[in-house]
Amino acid sequence: MDPQAFLRELESLSLPASSFNHKAHLFAAWSYRRRYPAREAAARCAHTLSRFAMANGAAEKYHHTLTLSILTLLYDRMANDASLASDWEAFLTACADIRQDARHVVLNHYSEERLDDEASRKAFVEPDRQPLPLLCLSH
Repeated sequence: MDPQAFLRELESLSLPASSFNHKAHLFAAWSYRRRYPAREAAARCAHTLSRFAMANGAAEKYHHTLTLSILTLLYDRMANDASLASDWEAFLTACADIRQDARHVVLNHYSEERLDDEASRKAFVEPDRQPLPLLCLSH
């Protein structure tokens, strides 16, 4: 699907919830980053994902710290390899670990206790294990 058309469907809440699997989450992250600087892309993507979850009766599934951590890791990879912004398949290959088990990758940065804390679900909480590559958000 065309990234802009996908984002229009997602933002207008016309995308069926049944179509929004983990790969679609990654496509949203990739599509936003192609269109906006990393910091703005992360903010827009997180807002849209939260709104989409609420609109589909799944607000409890949205986890703000997990979302922003994954976006930061994805955007760091894109910052280190500019070709990933133009090649969806290359992006998927470069992010295979996040595609397979994003939570496991994020647990390199967070303890389970911190990530599972209710406060981290509602607002971004800094990692307690290893810093996130936040420099990518300055682009």
